[in-house]
Amino acid sequence: MSLFRSVMLFLPAAALLSLFVACGGGDSVNPNAPEVVEVNTFKIGAVMPLSGQTATYGEETLNGLKMVIDELSGKDDITIELVYKDNKGDSTETAKLTTQLIKIDQVDIVVGAVASTNTLKAAKVAQENGVPLMTPASTNAAITEKGDFISRICFIDPVQGSMLAQLASVDLSRSKAVIIIDSASDYSVGLQAAFSQTFIEAGGEILSVETFTAGEADFSALITKVASSGADVLFIPAYYGDVGPMLKQAGEKWAGIPIVSGDGIDSPDFYALMGDYSGDIYMSSHFSPDDTAPIVYNFVTEYTARFGKTPGAMAALGHDAGLALFDARKRAGSDEPSALRDAINGIEDLEGVTGSITINAERNADKDVVILKLSPSGAEFYKRFPHN
Repeated sequence: MSLFRSVMLFLPAAALLSLFVACGGGDSVNPNAPEVVEVNTFKIGAVMPLSGQTATYGEETLNGLKMVIDELSGKDDITIELVYKDNKGDSTETAKLTTQLIKIDQVDIVVGAVASTNTLKAAKVAQENGVPLMTPASTNAAITEKGDFISRICFIDPVQGSMLAQLASVDLSRSKAVIIIDSASDYSVGLQAAFSQTFIEAGGEILSVETFTAGEADFSALITKVASSGADVLFIPAYYGDVGPMLKQAGEKWAGIPIVSGDGIDSPDFYALMGDYSGDIYMSSHFSPDDTAPIVYNFVTEYTARFGKTPGAMAALGHDAGLALFDARKRAGSDEPSALRDAINGIEDLEGVTGSITINAERNADKDVVILKLSPSGAEFYKRFPHN
C-alpha cells in the first residue's frame, strides 16, 4: 500500500498533445495549461449486516457513516471513498468479506462489524494483515485483545454489564435475578458474566441462567419456567430479533417483572417485534436522541430529514466512527497502516454525538452508559452512568 493513494486529474488527450512540439515532444510546455491537481484518497471499507436478523444494525450504522463521509470528504485535501459489504449477520461471511476488503479492494481501514461474534472474526483477519479495524458498536472485551490494530469507539461489556447490574440492584431495588442468554453469542455470554459479578457483589442472587437458540420460534417452555422462578428482575442480554418475540409471547406472564437488557435490543424493529408488551423494560445504550446538546440536536435533525426516521444508537456510532477515522487520518498525515494505527490509538477528547471519545491504553473508548426506558411507543431517557 502506497504512502498516499493519489488520483491525478488530467486534461483530455487532445489538449495534452498540444502541450508538446510537433516533432518528438521536446521540452516545451504550454504556460497556460491548467495545473495538475493531486487528491489524497482515504479508502474506508465497511462490513455490516444489511440483511438477516440484525439488518437494522447495519443499515443504521452505514447511514451514520455515510452522513459524516458526505460532510467531511474533500476537507483538508482528503477525499474519502467508502466500500461496503453485507455480511448477512454471519461470522464466516464476515471473515471472508474482511479479507476481500483488504486484499482486493485494498482499503486503508475496516469499519465493522456490529455484532461481537462477527467482529471477533473480522478483527483476527485485520490484525493478521496489519490493517486497522475499528468497530463502532461491538462490546465484547476480547475484540481489542486481538492486537494493536484493533480499536472501538463504544464501551465494553464489563462496563455495560456492571452498570446494568447497578441499575437492577440499586435503582430498581431488586435482589433475585434470572438471566436469559443465547449461549452461542459472545455478546450474550460476555454481558451475562459482567452483570452476574456486580449483581452478586451488591448482595443479589442469580436464581438461574436460562438459554435459548437464536432464531427460535417458540419460547413457551422458557416463559413458563421463568414466570414461576421467583425472580424479581430478568436480565436478557441478547439481540432484538429474539428478545422482541420472546416478550410478545410472554405477555402478562412476565409483565410484573422488570426486564433489563443491553444495547443489543436497540433497534427500531424491536417495538414492532415485542407487540403490546406492557411490562417495564430498561436498556443500556450509547446515545439518546432526546439529548439537548447542540451536536446531538443537529445530528438528529439532519438524519431524520435525510432518512425519514429518528436515528438510534447504531446510527450515532456509525457517524462517530467516521468522525474518529477522519480525525486520525488527518493527524497521521498518510494512509500508511502503522501511522493510521497510532493516530487512532491516540484519539483523545474527540467530541461526537455519542459523547467525548478517548481511546484508552486497551484501545477501548471511555464512554458513559445511557439507560433508556422502553414501551411500545418508543424509548425515553432514564439516566446516565458516567464512565468514571
